[in-house]
Amino acid sequence: MATHLAQSASTPRMNLAPPPLCGSWYACFSCTVAPQVLPQSTQEIGVDVGLDSFAVLSDGTVIENPRWYRKAQAKLRQAQRRVARRKKGSQRRRKAVAVLQKIHEHVAHQRKDFQHQEACKLVQRYGVIAVEDLTVKGLAGGMLAKSVQDAGCGGFLQILAYKAESAGRKLFAVDPRGTSQTCVCGGKVPKRLSDREHVCTACGWMASRDRVSAQVILQRARTVPSSANVGEVMPCVA
Repeated sequence: MATHLAQSASTPRMNLAPPPLCGSWYACFSCTVAPQVLPQSTQEIGVDVGLDSFAVLSDGTVIENPRWYRKAQAKLRQAQRRVARRKKGSQRRRKAVAVLQKIHEHVAHQRKDFQHQEACKLVQRYGVIAVEDLTVKGLAGGMLAKSVQDAGCGGFLQILAYKAESAGRKLFAVDPRGTSQTCVCGGKVPKRLSDREHVCTACGWMASRDRVSAQVILQRARTVPSSANVGEVMPCVA
């Protein structure tokens, strides 16, 4: 059993989960553990999750989006056509369906493993992590549904939340409204979805749209309440 931190645990209890896909059985071990608090860190970071890049940090670091689902689309189309050609109820169709399910399961495992690795990196390095309080379910129902589900932002934020709590880190989820339309000086900078660069006429700050959004997210985490205008905290230029 692999965990993100080495922990001493009580006697585990095992539950067997019925096979959801591919006829595979899963054993779930649950036990009571004490939080494994990491050494204190004074570093802070804002995280803007997205679709073009998986996430952009307030220091300018870009976490590329692996796009596991899109990479597997050729195999999925081939497997889906094989299922469609098989006679319903036949043994050959059941085998074809199992192959299709196995591909979907592999993509899901790749996505979750990537999310765990990136969340662990953030938790190990930063003492304060700020993210947007997103309603991913609503985003997944629009025109960008495939991209949203492929990125798996909701799953990543959940993983990040429990890892941060276990490691004694502070995680702030701030109001997401206007993070991409606001400058860190507090000025409004309207943008279309296709506009990828941020140019503020008020202070002259120029940077990538996602990096500025991450900076705004971090500054909102420093205010009370978290949705207060970031211009009340600090300007972006001296």
